Amino acid sequence: MLSLQDAIGLDMDVMGSGFGFTPWGPDTCPTLEQLMAATTSSSSPCSSAGDAAAAACGTTEEDEEERRRRQQRRKVSNRLSAQRSRARKQQRLEELRGTAARLRAEKQDLAAKLHVVARHELAVRRLNARLRADFAELARRHRELRRLVALQRLAQQLRSRLPLQPGGGPGGAALGLASLMT
Repeated sequence: MLSLQDAIGLDMDVMGSGFGFTPWGPDTCPTLEQLMAATTSSSSPCSSAGDAAAAACGTTEEDEEERRRRQQRRKVSNRLSAQRSRARKQQRLEELRGTAARLRAEKQDLAAKLHVVARHELAVRRLNARLRADFAELARRHRELRRLVALQRLAQQLRSRLPLQPGGGPGGAALGLASLMT
């Protein structure tokens, strides 16, 4: 850890530069092992020495007890925070399970509706095919009837233009009409 004397001696222009600030230069940055060794070596003389050395280091039993209390409070706080986090996670999981169940039910409902619509669509297609076939048959009959009507009109016109034969009517016309109709 950086001591107060070391922090006071820092160049403040470097600290104000923003990103990547460290109290060490880029070439003199200590490794994690060096920092851990420095931390244990600086704290071990005060803790291993007697009361006079502890007083000289500025650490008293009260300070140590306060540190332990803070550490205990921090542990309790972290434990409660983790518990709340797990509860939130569990609640979110339950919400997601409920949503998944609702969506599965909705999917089944939509699948059933789709099945009904597909069956209806098939029935409509069959009906449409039957109606088209009926329409084609009726159109064919209509064309045939129109042709017969046209032939009858033509026969009437021919009868009206031919002279009457003895025997009650145009002799050749009756024979011609019969041959035209077949």
